[in-house]
Amino acid sequence: MPPCLSLKFFFAAAGATLLLCQPVMPARAALLVYDPFTTGAGVSDYLAGDDGAGTNPLGGQNPATGPTAFYSSGWIQSGPDSQAVKSIGSLAYPLFPQAGGQIQETLQFSCCTIGRSGREIAGGLGGDLTPRTLYQSFLIDFGTQGTDAPTDFGLRAYEMWNGGIADANIAVQLFVNHFAAVNELTFLVHTTSGTLSVPVDGGGLTLDVLEGTHLIVLKFAFDPTDPDVVTLYMDPTDSVESNYTPAAEISVAASDLLITHHGAMTNLTFSGPGHIPGAFDELRWGDTFADVTPFMDPGIEVPTPPSLALFVVSALGLMATRRRRR
Repeated sequence: MPPCLSLKFFFAAAGATLLLCQPVMPARAALLVYDPFTTGAGVSDYLAGDDGAGTNPLGGQNPATGPTAFYSSGWIQSGPDSQAVKSIGSLAYPLFPQAGGQIQETLQFSCCTIGRSGREIAGGLGGDLTPRTLYQSFLIDFGTQGTDAPTDFGLRAYEMWNGGIADANIAVQLFVNHFAAVNELTFLVHTTSGTLSVPVDGGGLTLDVLEGTHLIVLKFAFDPTDPDVVTLYMDPTDSVESNYTPAAEISVAASDLLITHHGAMTNLTFSGPGHIPGAFDELRWGDTFADVTPFMDPGIEVPTPPSLALFVVSALGLMATRRRRR
């Protein structure tokens, strides 16, 4: 429905005008990919699985993406680190639409959560002579330690790679890593020029503080003549980029940031059976901030067809009554 739809023609005999309005949302350029990790038998669906039981692992699955063919292949499993899509409902975030399942780890061997997978982006990102800005968003839950030792949370991360899915190929990483004594959520960018990292939101975001689902928006500004800039927004609540201060930002002076694959939720935790693993969901790529943050408006509610029909019938009745009284 357009922002305001006049039903004056419908009520002309009664000499009245009814306006049905919905809020005007920010303009969108192009949504490139939306992946809600829906399970089923369609070409855009995943086979629901269980990485602990070894059924239908994420690696090897190649659902069609839309509205563009953004990827060059399906998901790739890193060594034995299998993951799976579970049909247990989507991660939830206030006023943010969601559907399908989610990538969630299963405790294995009564001790461990082990999972790392990636998907190759067609043509990769960066490295050419064409300036380009892209946005990515996703919902992520870093999990908790539950009853396990609070300092043994392992590696929990969102990762991107250049050339392969491995530690040596890290290009972008949003992580906590007790193996490296990194206890606060940290944002890292690695290129041939070196490695830069900053604490997210100024620091203090430990695993306990992070508990729950978060909306992450990443902005990639690639430019062969100016620095490449990667900006991270955390937990926005509307679709207007200018409303938010970046939670982290890294500028690559040599403009040599290259990304060939992106992952989901990397879990490498060996602390025991009491921890709660992380999860990943609602992946979007787009040309603008608004493309990847399709918030539902909390204000005016557009009537559903049945309620709209009832409303029209009631309005007509009132108008007919008024005419008889004249």
